[in-house]
Amino acid sequence: MDERVDRITTEIAAVVERNLRRELLREREAMLRKELEAVRNELGRLSGAVGARATTARRVAARPRPTQTPAGSKPARGRSARALIIQTLKRAGRPMTIKELIQAISRKGWTSKSKNPPRSVDAALRNNPQDFRRTAPSTFKLNR
Repeated sequence: MDERVDRITTEIAAVVERNLRRELLREREAMLRKELEAVRNELGRLSGAVGARATTARRVAARPRPTQTPAGSKPARGRSARALIIQTLKRAGRPMTIKELIQAISRKGWTSKSKNPPRSVDAALRNNPQDFRRTAPSTFKLNR
């Protein structure tokens, strides 16, 4: 019986020792990762300090300034997609899906230069929570 207790005690001690070692190694790993991050940041500052400023200055000077709406959508008769959506939802008086909204505002002359017009309309709806409220998946109503 004593041999069995000694064997179990030895096994428990070995497990505790492994767990302690594992924990110490994890702490050391975290410390080394932080140190590596600091070294990488310092290297980035040192190597990119001169070259990055010159490159950025060239890029900014060469880039033309946008003259119209940067979102890529062309307002119909001077109106934005957001304004047309508000007008459409007011007239409908009910929640509408993005597909229905695109059809309605397209009939009013709205065109999109983007490859994915539904994404543009969805962004207009989601980025204006003061104006629109989601009632179901891809379905919105006026929030007034």
